Amino acid sequence: MQGWTASPDKTKPVTITLADGLNQAAEPIEIGEGQAVSVINLDSALYPTLQTREGFTLLSQHTGYINRLCRFKGEWYCGNQRGLYRLTGVVWAAVYDYGNDDNNRLWDVSMFFDGSKLYFIDGSLQLHQWDGATLTALGSAPAGSAFLTTHANRFYLANRNDNLLSFSGLRDAADWTSTDKYTGTGKITVETADGELPTGLTSFSDHVILFKRYTLHELFGEDSTNFTMTAPYPVGCISDRSVVQNRTALYWLGPDGVYEYQGGSSPVRISEPIKDYIESINQANARHCCFGTDGRFLYISLVTGGSQLPNVTLKYDIQGRRWWPCSFVATSYYLDGQTLYMGTADGRILQAGGTTDAGVAINWSIDLKPWSDGAETGRAALHKLTVIAELSSGAVLNIAYAPGLAGGSFTTVRTLVNSDGATQSYRIPVVVHTPETWFRPRIWGSGQVKIHRIIREVTRRKV
Repeated sequence: MQGWTASPDKTKPVTITLADGLNQAAEPIEIGEGQAVSVINLDSALYPTLQTREGFTLLSQHTGYINRLCRFKGEWYCGNQRGLYRLTGVVWAAVYDYGNDDNNRLWDVSMFFDGSKLYFIDGSLQLHQWDGATLTALGSAPAGSAFLTTHANRFYLANRNDNLLSFSGLRDAADWTSTDKYTGTGKITVETADGELPTGLTSFSDHVILFKRYTLHELFGEDSTNFTMTAPYPVGCISDRSVVQNRTALYWLGPDGVYEYQGGSSPVRISEPIKDYIESINQANARHCCFGTDGRFLYISLVTGGSQLPNVTLKYDIQGRRWWPCSFVATSYYLDGQTLYMGTADGRILQAGGTTDAGVAINWSIDLKPWSDGAETGRAALHKLTVIAELSSGAVLNIAYAPGLAGGSFTTVRTLVNSDGATQSYRIPVVVHTPETWFRPRIWGSGQVKIHRIIREVTRRKV
C-alpha cells in the first residue's frame, strides 16, 4: 500500500531585529540572530532599529597627518607631522613649526587650570606654554616628555625613555624645581620587573594613571606627603592616543584588545566581537592608533596590516556593547560640547553630523548569519521575507540571498529606490523558491535608511 506523500509545512513567522552589531568571536552560524558576519556604515543609535550611521561635513582643510585636535580660547588648534597650528579665519598659522616632516611627532596638549594657557609636547620638544600670543619654552620641565596630564592643580609628565613620573609645583606649570613638600615638585619612580617603560598617562576618577605595555599603575594623593602608588593591574596600553574617557569609564587599547575601566575593579576587555581587527593590528606602529567618544559611541581607529597610520575606524555602542565598522578613517578626535570632530591623514578636519559624508551619499551593507530555522536535517524553501524599512529621499535598498553556509553567489531579489522626495515605510515580500538548508541574507544600499525588522517564513516538508 502506497504511503502518504509528504506535504508542505509552513513554519511560524520569525521576527528579527538586526541592530546587534558585528560578531567575529564565533562561527557565523553560532552568533546571535541580530548580529552580523560583516557590516559597514550602519549603527544602533536607534536600537533596536538598524540605521545608516550619521555622516560628516568638512570644517576645514589643512595639510598632513592630523594627530591632535583641540580648541583654546574659542579657536581651533591642530598638530600634524610638521608642527602645531592655529586656525585664524580660514588660514592655519604656525604656533610651532619644525620645518620638516616626521609622522612620529605625536602631540599631547593640556590647558592651565583656568583655561588661560595651552601647554604642549611631542616626545622630543621641551614643554611649551602658549597664551594665545606668546610662546614660552619651560626650560626646567623634564626634557623629552611624551605624555602630559593634570590632576589636583598640578601637571604630570612622563617619557618613553625612563620610569620617572614628574609633577609640577602646585598651580604652576613652569615650576619643576621647588622642593616644598606641600606645594613643590618631585619625581616618582615607577618600575616593573619586566623593565617596560611608560606608554601613556592620564587622570581618571580623582587620581593619576600611568600605563606601560603590560601594566596599569595608579597614583593617589595630592602632594609628596600623601602620594600612594597601588599595586599595578596586569593590563597595559600600547597607544597613549587611545586613552579616552566618558562620564563613567576609561577606555584604551591594550596589546590584546580594547579595555574598559570603571575604577575599583579590574579592567574588562570589550573587543572580542572584533577580534579579527585586533589580531591584525600592526604592533610596530600601534602608537598611532587613536580613540574618541561622543558620549554614546566610542570611536576607535586602528593601524592594521602593513599600514603605518590608522586605516580602519570602528564605532562601539557604549550603551549596548555593539560594534560597527565605518568606511571613513579618522586619525584624531576632539569632543567639543556634544559635537565630535575628527582629523584625517590628508589634513581634513571633519564635523560629525548630517546625512552624507561631505556631500557624498553613504554606502552601507550588512551580511547576516546563515538561517536554517531548525531545518538542518532537510531542505527548506524561503517562502517569504518581509523587510520593514524606511528610506529617505534618494536612498536605495537592495535585498539578496545566497544558499549554504559559505561560498556561492548572491541573488538580488528586490531593489527599492525612494525618488519622490519623502520618507516612506516599505513592506517588501520576497519569494525565494530554491530549496536549501541554509540561507545567507545580505542587505545593502546607499543613503539614509532605517531597517526596523525582518519577518521570514520558511516552508519545509513534513517527515
